[in-house]
Amino acid sequence: MTQSHVSSNPLRPQAAARHSRWTGGRIAAIVIGALLALMSLALLGAGGTALWADRTQRDGGYVTTGVHEFSTTGSALATVSTELGSAGIGWLYSPSLLDKVRIRVTPTDPGSALFVGIGPSTDVDRYLAGVNHTVITEFWEEKVETVAGGQPGSAPATQDFWVASDTGRGARNLEWDPTDGSWTVVVMNADGRPGINVGADLGARFPAVLWIALGVLIAGAVFLAGGGLLIAGAIRSRRASQASPK
Repeated sequence: MTQSHVSSNPLRPQAAARHSRWTGGRIAAIVIGALLALMSLALLGAGGTALWADRTQRDGGYVTTGVHEFSTTGSALATVSTELGSAGIGWLYSPSLLDKVRIRVTPTDPGSALFVGIGPSTDVDRYLAGVNHTVITEFWEEKVETVAGGQPGSAPATQDFWVASDTGRGARNLEWDPTDGSWTVVVMNADGRPGINVGADLGARFPAVLWIALGVLIAGAVFLAGGGLLIAGAIRSRRASQASPK
């Protein structure tokens, strides 16, 4: 009786000894290149947005937001305090980057006489202490918080702490040269009575925004080119290694 054997081809020495051509250096180049490419996308997006805003969103020289609606049954609308020239991200709002700020407020009832003012936050807090008013905690998303209380003891225009203010019927345009400090914007009826319904937009002049946008775009392009070169170099190196004699 003949016993059959199943033959199998032994692994060739070359195949058994073959190692991956993705060395540690090439993998590192791929990873770093991908990270640079991702960073470049963020920089290009930010620079492109800034350039778009500078070229298309100017109104009378101001880069301007859309109109946001706010109302209160109390006697005032007040923003949270804005820190200019402070540590952390406060440098983004530094007066050195801002030329002039414009606050434009339009009442729903054009016959209403409005007061719009900017004052030191401590003075505004003292004036509105015990007054029923609404605090705008997030302008862009129109988020607000209500503070219970009564009516103010005096009309807003009688206070002497405002660094800029405007009073009258119809739309109010308040322009202000920003300085370091903690500031709060207040909108009230001129006589201090409760009930306010307005639309508001913010504008600012940024003399350096064009150059900042171009700088960010150039940085993004450099990062993208660097990442692409690293990835391409790693791939070419691997192909060359595969093509070399064994």
